[in-house]
Parts: sequence; C-alpha cells; structure tokens
Amino acid sequence: MPSPSPQATAIVALARALRAEALGCRQRRMLLVSGEVGWCERQALAVLAALPGLATTWLSARASPPQAEPLGAARKLLGRELALLVYDAHGGFDPDAFGAATGALIGGGLLLLLTPPLADWSTLTDPQTARLAPWPHPPQPGGRFIARLARVLASDPALVHIDQSQPPAHWPQPDTPAPAPALAPTADAEGAASADQARAIAAVLRVARGRAHRPLVLSAHRGRGKSTALGIAARRLLAEAEDYRILVTAPNRGAAATLLGHAGRHPGLDFVAPADLLDRHPAADLVLVDEAAAIPAPLLEGLLHRYRRLVFAATVHGYEGTGRGFALRFRDALERHTPGWRLERLEQPIRWAAHDPLEALGFRALLLDAAIPAIDPPTSGGLAGITCERLDRDTLAADEATLGALFGLLVQAHYQTRPADLRMLLDGPGVRVYACRLAGRVVATLIASAEGGIDDPALRAAIFEGRRRPRGHLLPQTLSAHAGLAEAPALRALRVVRIATHPALRRHGLGTRLLTTLQTAARAEGLDLVGTSFGATPELLAFWRGQGWRLAQIGTSRNAASGEHAVVLLAACSAAGERLVIRAERRLGARIGVLLAGPLCALAPGTALALLTALPPGADNSAEDGAELMAFATAHRTLEASLAPLAALVRARLAAALRAGRIEPNAASLLVAVALQLRPPARLIEYDRASGREALIERVRDAAAQLLDSTPHTR
Repeated sequence: MPSPSPQATAIVALARALRAEALGCRQRRMLLVSGEVGWCERQALAVLAALPGLATTWLSARASPPQAEPLGAARKLLGRELALLVYDAHGGFDPDAFGAATGALIGGGLLLLLTPPLADWSTLTDPQTARLAPWPHPPQPGGRFIARLARVLASDPALVHIDQSQPPAHWPQPDTPAPAPALAPTADAEGAASADQARAIAAVLRVARGRAHRPLVLSAHRGRGKSTALGIAARRLLAEAEDYRILVTAPNRGAAATLLGHAGRHPGLDFVAPADLLDRHPAADLVLVDEAAAIPAPLLEGLLHRYRRLVFAATVHGYEGTGRGFALRFRDALERHTPGWRLERLEQPIRWAAHDPLEALGFRALLLDAAIPAIDPPTSGGLAGITCERLDRDTLAADEATLGALFGLLVQAHYQTRPADLRMLLDGPGVRVYACRLAGRVVATLIASAEGGIDDPALRAAIFEGRRRPRGHLLPQTLSAHAGLAEAPALRALRVVRIATHPALRRHGLGTRLLTTLQTAARAEGLDLVGTSFGATPELLAFWRGQGWRLAQIGTSRNAASGEHAVVLLAACSAAGERLVIRAERRLGARIGVLLAGPLCALAPGTALALLTALPPGADNSAEDGAELMAFATAHRTLEASLAPLAALVRARLAAALRAGRIEPNAASLLVAVALQLRPPARLIEYDRASGREALIERVRDAAAQLLDSTPHTR
C-alpha cells in the first residue's frame, strides 16, 4: 500500500485536531477542502480512513465514491445523529440538503465540505440549478448565490480552509495539545438534559393531565431537544397507565425517529400519518405532532377538531418549513378553536453546546435567521415616503442588510419558505424582485417569474394533451392541460411567486402598489398576462379579487405543501390576454357545479362560496322550478326531492344575493355545501353547529327562502 501523500497526512492531522477540539467543547467543527474534484475526494477518503467507527454520511450528486448518498437523502437524516458529515458540492450545491444534513451533526462532530476553488465556484455550471431554470434553459453557473456563499465561507473565522492551490506549509496548522473531551450534558432524574427541556416535558404532561382543548406548541431551533422532550413525556405517561393511548404523527416516520426512540416500545404508542389521522380518526388520549411546520396547516387545523389533547413541535428555522411561518399561520386557527393554547420555547441547545460555529454559519449562509426590522405602526401620513422599485439582483446579492430584510419578510409571511427559495430569488432565470422601502428599509416585496411565450405548436399540443410539462411554466401548463385553454402557452406572462408585507404595515396598500408596479412593467414589455397560483382560502381570494384579478382555474386535488386546493387568478395586460381571461372565467363558471359535486365535494363550504362569488352566475331557471322551491322553503317538501332546482337557484342567484347583503355568509356557505357539494345533512351538523338534522334542514329552508326573495341578477 502506498504511503499517504504529505497533503493527505497534513489534512488528516488537521481533521483529528478539529475532532478533538470539537469533543472538548461539545461544538461542531468545519473543514473546507477546495480544489479539483478528484483531489478533494482523495483527501476526504483519507480523513474517513483516519477516523473509523464514527456515524458518517457522505452526500454527493456524483456517483463517486461508492459510499456516497444522493443529496436528496439529506431529508432522511431528520432524527438521526451524525459524528462525521462529508458534503460534496462538486456535483452541485443544494441549500435544503445542506441545511438538513448539518442539522443532524451532533456536538463533537466534524463537517468536511468539498468545493471547487472558491474563486471559480460561481462561474462553474451547477447541475442543481436545473430546478431553477425554466425550459428551455439548461443548468446555469453557480451565479450570485454561490458567489455569496463563497464570500461567507471565506470570511468565517471558525472555518478551517484547505486550498489545493496552496502548499501544505501555508495551510492552517493543528493546535496542540488537543483539549480533553468534555462531558455531554447531564440529564436530571426525569431524563431532561436542560432546564428548557424539563419545562417542555412538564408542559406536555400538563396537556395530558389538565383540561382538554388546551394544545401546546413547542418551538425551537434544531438541536434543542424538543423531539426528545416529547418522547420522554410519552414514556412517563405510558408507564403510569397501561391502557393509555398516544398517537405520534410527523411528515414521515423517519421524522419522528427521535421521539419514538425516547418513548420506547409500548403497545399504547403508535405512529400514524397525518392524513390517516383525519381520515380514520383512531382513538387517542394524546396526539403528539413532531416537525409540525412541515405538515400543511389545514391538516393541523383538522386535528384541532378531532382530538381533545394535542402537542405540536415546530422548528423555528429550517429546510423542513419555517416555524415562524407555521406559528403565524396556525396561530389564527389555535385562537379560533382553542383559545387556551400555550407556547413553550426551547432556547438552550442540547445536541451541541451554545455558540456553535456551524449553527452560526448555517444561519448566515442560508439566512435561516433572517429577521424583519422593527417598525412602529404608521401614523397619519407616515407612509408618504414609501417608494416602490424593481431591485437589481447583482446589487441585492452584495447588500446583506437589504437581502436579509427582504428574505426575512418571505420567511415571516410564507408557510414553507426554504433555503432553496433564497437561491431562486438570486439566480432564477426570468425572476424579478420588487420592493417597497420606507426610510430606506425594505417593508414589502414581490417576487415574479417570466413564463409562457412557447412558440412551438407541437410542444403546445403536447402540453394540452398532458404529454409534456415543460419545467418552470406553471401558469401556461395549468391553463392548457387543466383549464382546456390550448392557446395559453403561447402568451407571455409574469407569475407572482411570492408577495409579503411587514406586519406593522399590512392593510396600508403596499401589496396593491407592488401589483400595480408589476402590471405597469408587464404592459410596458408587451406581455399578455400577470397571474398567480396559491392555496385557496376565502381571505386570500378576497385579497386577489379586490385587486381586480379574475379566477381562471381551481385544482381538483389538495396541494401537498399548503393542504389547500390551488387556484389560478389572472389579470390581462393585452387584448390577447383579455380574451384568454374571459374565456377561462366563463369555462370555469360553466363547470364549477360539477366540480363542487364531484372532486371538490370536500372543499370547505366557505372557500367554495368564495369561488362561486368570483365566477359568472349560472342560468336562472328558478321561474319554472319556483313551485317546487317554494314548497321546500315554506312547507315540507323534502330536501332530496328539491336538490336539483335548489342547485340551479344557488348557482344563479347566490353570488349576487351575497354581494347585495340579502343573505348571510354562513347561510350562503350552508347552501353551497348542501346544494352544490351534495354533502348529506348528517355530515354538516358538526360544521353548522345545528342541534340535529331537523334544525339543519330548517336553516337550509330559511336560506333558500332568502334567495327566492332576492331579485334575479346577471352580470
């Protein structure tokens, strides 16, 4: 066997010293190895050979070495603990995978980051940019994101950098002697490794033993032991009563591995997927929801209706979804349904010691701790100085204060903003970034992406037939393949990807100003449409409809991220765009009745009502059906015998009656559920809070009478 090279010998010595130093302070250490791909791989293999027996993962988008796992495997590391992580960026850099993998590295662990030469890295093609580049763009160079990342790495004082272009004599030298290993945090008699964790365990036990309908939310950065706290509490509860039943749910079973491991095997403990909890509703004394930020909010809200005792654990920042976005969106549901809910924050790290340099690097490199600036609520005339502009992305990438404030708005406002969104913002082809500033500070932002303009008739036909889905053209593909508008891909559009406003300045028209700026720019460029797609809720539909945007399509299945049905809304910027918008709206209006009775029958009635009021009314046949409807509304004709004419009446008159204030929203939602979604009364009693079937039918009769008294209306 050939003797190791002087370079490998030097790197191994450094790695051993860093590992010993990390053990001594229970923090993590980082070794950056930059250079040619084969050289970097050989150095990493030498380090692995010198540090055998450690829990190790090697992540790479390349096929070499054989033990490497694909970057996508980083998600499987949730709940695992690593002592050595090799992250090979030569095959591309995935921000989400990096955030996930480094979070699994425990105190005393070592990160080996392999990169091209830092000075060249941003100019090299990065295969991971394929996810950013719309058809027909090929993968792009690393670009602004990688250039910024290289600057962050080069300036990090705690990171040890080995550069192939420099002789080993110029490399950092290992410190000697290495510090003695420090002891791990000592658990108390109950198993808690910190005061924070002990409080969290006690809070879970209070949920289990106290009054019902008082959920608990545990919020923490990764590594604070919230999953362990759930597991310890579960183990104690199961030991106290043999017949106690606890259900655990998480985005997947692997995400709950830490919780389940600390809870131990017990017949009263089961893992159930979130959707199965709602569909099957198995009995439970307590439900523990781990990594709740990665579960769609509607599913979580459904659990509030189904179970009396719940604990939710959410990561504050991370690739799996942001806990701040989770808290803001889910807080409203908690306040509405369970106003006695509690929040417990865990600040003290357990998986590693405080002031860990790798955690600080991750926050800075991926902006995981991006925060919005503090702003006092404006006084009268306080918004006079607001400006709205399109930002130059080269300038933005070099301006850390502006970039951090802007990304902080996105993190705060959107449920699952991830590190990959930072890369999209900086490097996505066709992406535009707009911002409103107040006294120089970013207080609102809009991100848009160019789509459409597909001239190839054969490709357009393939999209319409569902045979092709060109990457990065969400609006044209949806309008063609799902809404039946074969001409849509030929039109040029801007899609609003994100829009966010500082909480202190909401309802002051900043979103409207951003959208007006976008539409003005689209018209000036000769584009046809601006559009957006999002998970439908009555509140969001009201905002976009208030901007004059029109409903063009609704998805028939729930979006995996939001848990809602995705809708498309459009605003025309050209004559061709206006023709398409009118056609899309009319086609959906003609189909909405069938959709609500079929694939959208489980849609929340309030959301269904919001959709109906956004579409043209159906044909008014109430004159010929009048006798039947009057017999239902004012006498005792059965609901089942009256459904067909009632559906026609609802479709024709409900939207106008609601706009005119001649029917209450709750009564209107009930009519949608009964007549258009065809929900049986037995399934609506809980929703409507009626005291039995007969009371519910009386409410339907009263609502129908209100419609019969209204004046027929057409647009």
